[in-house]
Amino acid sequence: MLFSLLHLSDLHRDLADEIETGTLLDSLERDLERHSKEDPAILRPSLAVVTGDMVYGASPRAPAPNDELRRQYAQSLEFLEGLARRFFGGERERVVILPGNHDISLPAVRGCVEQIATPVDSAAKARLVEELFTPRSRLRWSWRDLCFYRIADEDAYLRRLEHFATLYSSFYEGTREFPLDPARQFDVFDFADLGFCVITLSSCHNNDPFRRAGAFHPSAVTEVSRLARAPIRAGRLIASAWHHNLSGGPAQDDYLDSGALQLFIDSGISLAMHGHQHLTDCVDERYRVGPDLRKITIVSAGTLCAGPHHLAPGEPRAFNVLELNTDTWTGRVHQRRMVNRTHNLPIWGPGHFDASNLSHVDFGICRPTNARPTGLDLNLTLERAEKLVGAQRWSDAIELLRSYSAVPIARLLLARALSEIPDARQTIDLLSPAVTNAEAILIGGAVYEAGTRKDAEAFLMSPIMTGNNDASVREIAERVRKRRAL
Repeated sequence: MLFSLLHLSDLHRDLADEIETGTLLDSLERDLERHSKEDPAILRPSLAVVTGDMVYGASPRAPAPNDELRRQYAQSLEFLEGLARRFFGGERERVVILPGNHDISLPAVRGCVEQIATPVDSAAKARLVEELFTPRSRLRWSWRDLCFYRIADEDAYLRRLEHFATLYSSFYEGTREFPLDPARQFDVFDFADLGFCVITLSSCHNNDPFRRAGAFHPSAVTEVSRLARAPIRAGRLIASAWHHNLSGGPAQDDYLDSGALQLFIDSGISLAMHGHQHLTDCVDERYRVGPDLRKITIVSAGTLCAGPHHLAPGEPRAFNVLELNTDTWTGRVHQRRMVNRTHNLPIWGPGHFDASNLSHVDFGICRPTNARPTGLDLNLTLERAEKLVGAQRWSDAIELLRSYSAVPIARLLLARALSEIPDARQTIDLLSPAVTNAEAILIGGAVYEAGTRKDAEAFLMSPIMTGNNDASVREIAERVRKRRAL
């Protein structure tokens, strides 16, 4: 399977010169139209992964900061909805989102901390410093204010991602929720048609303006590792996505400890995506615990919308298109860069990787740890279809089973669902020709109600109708003959 995905990150817009949503979407659409004409040509994406920082944020000192946050999140929601509509036929599940450090509400953090008076006694100072560096410390140091703060309201602190949680629920129309409990801040996006899965993680555990380092909650890492190894995902390409980068310069402290990578590698996760550093990159991380010498390929995207003062020297705005081939287990990262200087009217074109001296970088994908068992997809489909039928979600069950009409058990479930909806045309198209008397009665009723003369002839000439002595089948056949004048 060859497919591609759009990797966007750091959507926070330059507040001094904001780009309008329609203009931004138009610029991406124009760029995607050029992809097929470039050398090398780029495959149109089947999904998008947005690795955090949906908004810029609002200062607690600003007038009505929460109103400003709501405005920015409404702007972000408008963009995400437009992205799904223009590029993925309105399928919001095809757009994967997760939070970044800019999605943390600064007013919420400021409102839940209390200032600690700096003690005069040197021993007391030492105790505060020791507390500051304990793993679960509620103590924070502010370089701006040159003082300590302590988180006084734990519940309020957990609500610092509440605005993002509202965006998450709104965008996915209530089908997905972003919990405020950091142990549960992960999600799974399965794309069975692509043989691909993205497991998202929040890297904002204990992250705030005073403690800038990214982190995963240990329980979330454990659960993600378990989900990656689930039998349903055997043989699939599994990716993970978060926000923070994994390394930084000596004066930086806002990156993520890479210690969790070994667990991800052991779990069969072969690809990871992140943002935050406003820099496009592609590296292989290899760990030597165990005999397999597996690896994970980590791809970073530049910023889509940040202003000039947030861009690294020489680095323009950028995003990625990743092409993934699970037949050859290879991948290619295409870098797209803003090629003009008018920040509210961007134009995108090929970028440049120093590693390849090209606009793309090729990499090998580590194969899944387990092959996919024969028949697993069918069994999983039937199991899900039974649940849908049991819940009387007839249309969803039909959509799921339409490719399995040749399977006897699937046909039973399909016929049950079709018998419950007023769509005679779909019954004829999906079940014809009938293979049982029950199907013949159902299809005959549909042909009688809405079939054409050609449908009636095909129904009456089908093998099961020839010489059939079942009274109910003969009755529906006679009704069809009279209705269609045959």
